[in-house]
Amino acid sequence: MPANSVTVLIPTFNRAHLLVETLDSILAQTRRPDEIIVINDGSTDDTLARLEPYRDDIKILNQDNAGKSAALNKALSVAKGDLIWVFDDDDIAEPDALETLLGLLKANPDADFAYGRHDRFEVRPDGRVKWRDTGYWRESPPEDFLFESLLDMFAHQPAMLVRKSLYLKAGAFDESLVRSQDYDMLLRLARHGRPVPTEQVLFHQRQHDLPRGTAAKVVEAAERDAVWQRYDRRIFGITYQALPLGKYLPADCSLTEPGMTRRALIRRGIVMARKNFWKKAGEDFSRAARISDRPLTREETADLRKTFMMKYGCDECLMDADVQALFFEIKHASPVGAQMARAAARAMVWRVRLALQNGKPFLAFRLASLVGRLTVPSKNVSREVPSSFVRR
Repeated sequence: MPANSVTVLIPTFNRAHLLVETLDSILAQTRRPDEIIVINDGSTDDTLARLEPYRDDIKILNQDNAGKSAALNKALSVAKGDLIWVFDDDDIAEPDALETLLGLLKANPDADFAYGRHDRFEVRPDGRVKWRDTGYWRESPPEDFLFESLLDMFAHQPAMLVRKSLYLKAGAFDESLVRSQDYDMLLRLARHGRPVPTEQVLFHQRQHDLPRGTAAKVVEAAERDAVWQRYDRRIFGITYQALPLGKYLPADCSLTEPGMTRRALIRRGIVMARKNFWKKAGEDFSRAARISDRPLTREETADLRKTFMMKYGCDECLMDADVQALFFEIKHASPVGAQMARAAARAMVWRVRLALQNGKPFLAFRLASLVGRLTVPSKNVSREVPSSFVRR
């Protein structure tokens, strides 16, 4: 194959009617891929029959149903391209997606992968299409891509072109993950490689209620978010132990620089809080509050305001007695701790507005009360937090 050749990997399981739309969008690219591999993960529908008209344009790998990770690992072992484009079997690529991603890598030869945005669409029962914007998205400088991805996944595989050498460095997809395997891989790619982004929409993400997972571990639409959260927690339990503290800093910063250990602790605490590892978050925040008397920097304050921007479980955790007690303990740990509590509390204000917009005045009142108690100076913890909130 020529230099900078591209292999597209499309794992599929019982999505024949959607897969053909995906394939049509890949074959319509303004820069045609050099190789397209469809991995049939034990489909029991008419997938193989639907693929017949595409036989001259694609390679088909068949395997017993083992999940997306196993399918991708199998395909990566035989892919001939220097660059890998993983595409889901239910999404649709913009015609110039590949050309755009290749252009980014050509203009940035030191980058290991390129990525862009997506929008979302839903086909209603009457055939009408409802469009939505990207949703969660971060305009992240390359040196801070890992931290922003640790906070939440915003770069998705169908909008990413990755050097195969980086996949080899990051290691195989985790075949024990039924959900979040793409997030797990993204974090490893971000740890070992440098990205280059674009704000351009590169693919359209289909929203639907079809089952996910494998034949043995089906994830129905109603339980999708709960399963997703469970696997995210598993990933981040490992991440806390395996990822060095310095990796939470921007790539151009080091723990040897003054003040950087405190900032790294704050950042790791924020990540763990957003994944509902509140004990670990509290330990990091408490260490950070006592590590230096130097006032918070502008960057640290901006970081702390991301603490409660998570996509799920925020209101529940804010109403949790132990979580509230944690922030009051930080507030009273030191003057810096008081600054940290205030910065985090100010990030709750939009949650108050959101509760009001959603017709939840009681929740809004309780959140506003918490914000007030954390931001107003006080010397007596008992006046700020009910006794049931104070840890023993």
